[in-house]
Amino acid sequence: MAAEFSLTEWLKKAKEDPKVAAQPLVVVAALVFGGYKGLYAPKVAELLKEDKKIKGIEASIKKVQAAVDNIEDIKLDIEDKKSAFSKSIKLCYRKSEMTSFLRRVRELAAQAGIPIKSVNPQPISQLNLGAATVEKFPVTFSFSGDLTQLGTFLRMIEKEEKITFVSMPNLKPNASGTFDLDLTPTTILIPDEMAVDQ
Repeated sequence: MAAEFSLTEWLKKAKEDPKVAAQPLVVVAALVFGGYKGLYAPKVAELLKEDKKIKGIEASIKKVQAAVDNIEDIKLDIEDKKSAFSKSIKLCYRKSEMTSFLRRVRELAAQAGIPIKSVNPQPISQLNLGAATVEKFPVTFSFSGDLTQLGTFLRMIEKEEKITFVSMPNLKPNASGTFDLDLTPTTILIPDEMAVDQ
């Protein structure tokens, strides 16, 4: 078949009929398009992927470089956080010091002139502070006294070295002008391991 093909005859036919001339152009265009799709386009996609990877690596390098440039600031920040953490540990009772908190509530009440028959521990609840888990430890006792005693006790709780806060109901005096209510001092207990690490 290739031997029967004559270029001169084909050119004569192409001059007479333009449809015959268009056939090879369509074939050549299809070959060019197929070559582009098969050879060039996948390489462009690969290059774009590699470019994205390179940009990601460059961003990581910039972050590391910024950290290296600011290493002194980072060290100071870490020391500040360690110091603040150490101070906050000192403000909390350890789990093993639960009874110390009960005794301290009794002492403060006695100093304020409040007679206490018993201090009743309440259920402990978990409290998440960032990555650390601590516990809220409330205790309840019955208060019967005047506003001066109550104010003195609350002021002593406020001045207490360890974290202690008080939940109390609305103040309503009885007929004799005294208050009968339940006070609930609460503190924060930290795990013993957390305090030992310091």
